[in-house]
Amino acid sequence: MIFLSLKTYKEATGDNAIKLLSCVKKIQEETRIEIIPAVQPTDIYRVKKELGIEVWAQHIDPIEPERNFGWISPFSIKEAGANGVIINHSEHKISKELIIKTIEKAKKYFLKTLILTDGVDLAFEIEKYKPDFIGYEKENFIASGISMIDSEKDNIRILTKKLKTPLIVGAGINDKIDVKKSLELGAKGVILASAFIKAKDPESKLRELVLGFVK
Repeated sequence: MIFLSLKTYKEATGDNAIKLLSCVKKIQEETRIEIIPAVQPTDIYRVKKELGIEVWAQHIDPIEPERNFGWISPFSIKEAGANGVIINHSEHKISKELIIKTIEKAKKYFLKTLILTDGVDLAFEIEKYKPDFIGYEKENFIASGISMIDSEKDNIRILTKKLKTPLIVGAGINDKIDVKKSLELGAKGVILASAFIKAKDPESKLRELVLGFVK
């Protein structure tokens, strides 16, 4: 599976988000590979309604729909059409205690969860709280154009062998070779942003990435 992190890029906001993701359903149907975009809260409803694909949020706060001005409620994200949420991205880190609370709140509203970690120990700690996926990516490789896979292959192998939760690998994923290497190490899939969003032809880039799943 492929998680597409749209972040807050102009190329991935509003009308551009719809245009960027318009190829996802077609490629999924052709290849049977899951492709899940994580979009800004303002784009969840449109992506779900106009494209009819699974869509996740980039963050939620562990709150109830009450007096919480400026926070992102799991209830509102679910109502907008989100199927899941990514938690603890390196650009929006939260404490371990808050990760745990957020997982619990996501479960209450039937939102699937991908928890991103930058260390083996945290990955094993978080697994106790039964997220749907655990992600592993080193912050210094994100948006670097250089994949962390070769330098982190030992840790990736440890995680895929010892975790019961499916592992998603990120940080510098660029092409089908990076995808293939991740799968060979035992990962379930990958997460990426700029390699897709900034590509001259995003559809062609996504098709290339999907080729990494071909044995």
